[in-house]
Amino acid sequence: METWMRRWTVAGLLVVASATAVSAQQTGAVTGSVVDRETGQPVTGAQVMVTGTQRGALTDDQGRFLVPEVPVGQATLRVQFIGYATAEQTVQVTAGGTATVRFELQAQAVQLDELVVTGYGTQRREDLTASVAHVSSEEFIDGPARDAASLIAGKIPGLVVNTASGDPRAQSEIMLRGIPTISGPRQPFILVDGVPGDLRTVAPEDIASIDVLKDGSAAAVYGSRASNGVILITTKKYEPGMPPTIRYDGYVSVQTLYKTPDFLDADDYRRLIDEGYDFVDHGFNTDWQDLLLRQPVSYRHNVTVTGGAMNTHYTGSFGYNNAQGIFERSERRELTGRLNIGHSMFDGRLEANLNLLTRVETRFDGADYNYAWRQVLIRNPTDRVYDDDGTYQERGTYFYPNPVGLVNEFNGDREDRNMRLHGRLTFRPIESLSLSVLAGTEKQSRLGGSSNTQMAVRSNLDDHLRASRWTDSRDDRILELTGTYSSIFGGHSVTLLGGYSYQDVVSEGFDASNQDFPTDVFGYNALERGDGLTSGRAGVGSDKSGYKVIGFFGRLNYDWNNRLLLMGSLRYEGNSKFGADHKWGLFPAVSAGWRLSEESFMEGSPFNDLKLRAGYGVTGIAPNSPYLSLTAYSYRGRFPFNGQWVQGIEPSRNPNPDLRWERKEEINVGLDFSLFDYRLAGSLDVYQRDTKDMLYNYNVPSPPFLYGNILANVGHMRNSGIEAQLTYDIVRSADLRWQATVNGSLNRNKLVSLSNEVYETDECFNTGYTGEPVQKSTHRVCIGEPIGNFWGLKSVGIDDDGRWIVEDTLGNAISIEDAGNQYHVLGNGIPDAFLAFNNSIRYKNWDLNVNMRGAFGHQILNFQRMFYENPTNTEYNMLESAFDPVYGKRLLDYELDYVSYYVEDGDYWKIDNVTLGYTLDPSALPLFSTVVSRARIYLSGRNLLTITGYKGMDPEVSLTRDPLAPGNDYRDTYPTTRTFTMGMSLTF
Repeated sequence: METWMRRWTVAGLLVVASATAVSAQQTGAVTGSVVDRETGQPVTGAQVMVTGTQRGALTDDQGRFLVPEVPVGQATLRVQFIGYATAEQTVQVTAGGTATVRFELQAQAVQLDELVVTGYGTQRREDLTASVAHVSSEEFIDGPARDAASLIAGKIPGLVVNTASGDPRAQSEIMLRGIPTISGPRQPFILVDGVPGDLRTVAPEDIASIDVLKDGSAAAVYGSRASNGVILITTKKYEPGMPPTIRYDGYVSVQTLYKTPDFLDADDYRRLIDEGYDFVDHGFNTDWQDLLLRQPVSYRHNVTVTGGAMNTHYTGSFGYNNAQGIFERSERRELTGRLNIGHSMFDGRLEANLNLLTRVETRFDGADYNYAWRQVLIRNPTDRVYDDDGTYQERGTYFYPNPVGLVNEFNGDREDRNMRLHGRLTFRPIESLSLSVLAGTEKQSRLGGSSNTQMAVRSNLDDHLRASRWTDSRDDRILELTGTYSSIFGGHSVTLLGGYSYQDVVSEGFDASNQDFPTDVFGYNALERGDGLTSGRAGVGSDKSGYKVIGFFGRLNYDWNNRLLLMGSLRYEGNSKFGADHKWGLFPAVSAGWRLSEESFMEGSPFNDLKLRAGYGVTGIAPNSPYLSLTAYSYRGRFPFNGQWVQGIEPSRNPNPDLRWERKEEINVGLDFSLFDYRLAGSLDVYQRDTKDMLYNYNVPSPPFLYGNILANVGHMRNSGIEAQLTYDIVRSADLRWQATVNGSLNRNKLVSLSNEVYETDECFNTGYTGEPVQKSTHRVCIGEPIGNFWGLKSVGIDDDGRWIVEDTLGNAISIEDAGNQYHVLGNGIPDAFLAFNNSIRYKNWDLNVNMRGAFGHQILNFQRMFYENPTNTEYNMLESAFDPVYGKRLLDYELDYVSYYVEDGDYWKIDNVTLGYTLDPSALPLFSTVVSRARIYLSGRNLLTITGYKGMDPEVSLTRDPLAPGNDYRDTYPTTRTFTMGMSLTF
């Protein structure tokens, strides 16, 4: 047996060696240069590829290149470089000879030949018939990035990226084309290299591009997970022709509080006491913000190694991030590692690719910083931190714990681990057919614990030492089989995609807690030592759930003479989250494009490219939890029965076999254009998206139902809007290039219906909450109206006694004491319009990027003013403006209340990021140039300036904390910061 194997092995090696020798004799080389068509200057770093092969090269600082071992015969070379149109030329390669070619690249405001990821494949930008946005790494925002979304803030019309919190543990908020639903998931579906992930799956430095499938015709191929749009993140990989490189990216940043609210200090207290106000002077001078806030220093390091030979390549990276928050003990540390290995065989017909990604994140998770910030602001500045006996000074006032104790004596840690391993095998039996299999697994696990010390503030504890420990995990397994066939005949180009997708997700968790510990020495590491086990104060819990998604899909792309474009897709998908009668759904899409610039009647026009497109698609979104269609029971406390303790149980959810996905139908019409020698480029999209079968909890009689409400698909929501983007090359020259981009979006939202003949609900319901002690709803949702309407008393003045004068429903001015429920719509918390203006300027080795963005046509409820701009509530500290005359008349003399006086216009315009960079010339430093091929240093500032009439800390408030009550600027929100960064990038 061994002899037989040796013979076959030797024979196989001889065949491979012979084939390699023959192949080596049948190759030549291609050399040439790449220059700018307008200036004649060399283009450095352009990628030159021999199409249909893995052979390529990068141009040097003189624009020259050399591609060796090119197969003999006709070879088509393609050149790509950011900011230029892709160019192709065909040359004749002879055995042992060298062909020469010269490329003159045409500068473009938008690179039409750029490849855009569209889901299960790529397309040239100029061939798109759907609404798809593409942002490459060269266009990303410099400086600290909390996640992938912060790299593209203000870059894509219709995609809102909000930074409403300065907490380093928080992620960016994202919303695409308005509020899509009442109770279903609202986040876009995120994939990293084709595999489901999230915004922090991969380090920002490892991202090569981000593509957003905005409309239904583009996203329908992802079926029941795509109603909120799809974000496709592509990581950096080896590019053919690249030399082996080591790249270092790093920065250090400092933060300051963006805006300090003007609360009273100790001197103000004493002055007001002298004026007769009922403040209490405890005899001290304490700056509570100074005690708990710091000037944090954060830093990040990332090293990427890339290289490869003709058939094998690799990319590996390792990163460390230490992000400090402005609060003491508030921080997040992250280790990331990534490895991509690719290998091709049989002249590129068989390719294997392996991706390994790991991430470990640790954070302090003890204090509630949102609540601590509220206590910092309202603490009496004449009070002290500690009593004479060394314990925290407390006063027993309602909701008034010592903020220093909240931060210092509540301990907690959390560690998140994420390991992804995915492999792809691609086989091309013939040049026009590609077969691929993707398989892999992702394991996420979290471990955390919390405890308090004996010094912890009593008013927040009920005098108990508490500790808890928890862990959870998520296993995500995926398998995808795809086949792609492409053919060009005559003036026709056809690409056909078919595939099968399988995803299996299992989640489980465990937690335990105890109280009444004899010591706090062990923290959460000795739960058994607490007396809560005998007093009924201990707890334990566990859970496990899972779901499966199976899909069959196909897509056809057709191009006739680069004039008429057509795309159609269909996905048939099953999801175990749905009810027994609706496990499977069908998601069709179709879109078409007409390139008018190719028509004879457009000759002589200033348009270099003009394309009209239109599309329709159906997508879905599954419920949040996997078992919502089934009966559920809650286990209550035990009770005695026949001499035994019996576990109580009661229904907590009705079954609904008709439960299914929320279905979104979307129509999108768009226009793409380039003018004036590709100097001006832009796009315009008009859309209407209708979310039907929207989930909502309806009240039902019990009996016959087991429980008093049921989750059912009844509602209908509509979002319609306009998106536009315009890019202009203001200056194009050898030394200077200035490109400006402006984009904007308008969106209108409407709740069309929420009832049918089976399930009915009220025409309106209230939502949002002010909190103690006002205790009122802030918003009202009504059928026929948009989401986000503020609902309350409309104040129009103040009387001689300092009481509010409000307007009744007939428009009459009445006293607030007579108002009752004479409520009005006071505005809306969702901006009507978002606008961004981005500038990129490069002068020789200098580069300057300025990113600005804003939101308009909305209101904000200022919680700080509502609670702390009232001179009657002297138990807490208050804003200096509490002593300003209301409506210019006199001081307020009425209890805390929610009236329109505190609802402000929220329009703002931000200089969000400014980055100044310089690329060093290695030739100027001979010793330096022998090691480093490229070096860039930069200074960056983020959240630098906000132009607004809003009186709060920052008008960029959360839109997702409570999606049905947007525009609430809560008093317990981690404050936003201004960040300054110094960074560098070195390539070896």
